[in-house]
Amino acid sequence: MTESRIHTRPNLFISRWTIDPVHRGRFLEIWDGLWRAHVDAIEVMTHFVYYGWARDPNQFVAIESYRDEAVVAQLRKDEGFRSAVRAMLDCSSAPMTMELLSGLEGERSIFDIYPAGASRVHPADARERAVFL
Repeated sequence: MTESRIHTRPNLFISRWTIDPVHRGRFLEIWDGLWRAHVDAIEVMTHFVYYGWARDPNQFVAIESYRDEAVVAQLRKDEGFRSAVRAMLDCSSAPMTMELLSGLEGERSIFDIYPAGASRVHPADARERAVFL
């Protein structure tokens, strides 16, 4: 399956950001602006979201379950989103990792869009700093 063919089954992303403590305030400022800018869409286009801290106080976790992969594909084209992701990666002390899960009754083709390794969907200058597990 190619990226041009959009997966219409729900999916779930678990993103882990290891934040450089020196840049924590900036990271949170960027994150706050990003999710607030999309809060109306989030309410409609997701099954659920959860944002919080892991056991490591410098690890921020975003869990998002989208109703349709087309929503994610469109979001990734938004320059404001792309710019925010770049800036958040600049505040991180390690690559952001993303684990992808397909729904119980979903097909596995979603994993073709997001293969393990360096991201193919994040901005080109940030791909080595965003890794799919």
